[in-house]
Amino acid sequence: MAKISYEQLSKDIIKNVGGEENVAGLRHCVTRLRFNLKDESKANDDVIKNLDGVVTVVKASGQYQVVIGEQVADVYQEIMNQTNLDGSQPDDSQQEDHRSLLDKFIDFISGVFQPFLMALAATGMIKGLVALLGAFGLKADNSGLVFILNAAGDGFFQFLPIMVGLTAASKFKMNEFTALAIVVGFLHPSIREITTGEVQQVLFEGTAFQLDSFFNVLGIPALLPGGGYYSSIIPIIASVWFGSKVEK
Repeated sequence: MAKISYEQLSKDIIKNVGGEENVAGLRHCVTRLRFNLKDESKANDDVIKNLDGVVTVVKASGQYQVVIGEQVADVYQEIMNQTNLDGSQPDDSQQEDHRSLLDKFIDFISGVFQPFLMALAATGMIKGLVALLGAFGLKADNSGLVFILNAAGDGFFQFLPIMVGLTAASKFKMNEFTALAIVVGFLHPSIREITTGEVQQVLFEGTAFQLDSFFNVLGIPALLPGGGYYSSIIPIIASVWFGSKVEK
């Protein structure tokens, strides 16, 4: 597809989603333009589906998704050049949101994980390669190549909370560096080390909900996951959400 086609296709897409003024937010993933439209009824589905370069239109997760294929990044960039859109998330405080709770939840999860999805897939492939080499007897302790690949693959997953903190800050309209200040506290080595120490108090002892507490905060037992917060998701999102409320 030549560049001139990107220009025309971008104009046609914007025109048929109801114009720039109908777009509350726009992002893209590997194959799709993901529009958050103020009024989906203004979009002309049939015209968009029949545009040269468009595969189909999908309405899911509260988004109007235009499937482009591998050229999606070029079309997205052309739309950015032609319009005043900035690729941001829609500001729910400035528009009425008719989406269901499920759609809002799916859109939130998509917004948190989609920005680093390709990097996540790449590191997953590296881990797969490490496992394959391991089947041939190559381990991190006897192969420098496997040692490096293992570190490259593990690093992203181990510090996943940092990636989640950044994208969650964007969703919650929070200063990203403030969010990082919160997240890196979870990853301090002492937090992981203390979970290998002596248990100070056992909560719900003798039940299926038995929990170990390694220290108290103002007399309140503090609960920590066994391996610390490396690779954690939910505590990070919850903390950034709370931080965004405090920041405002």
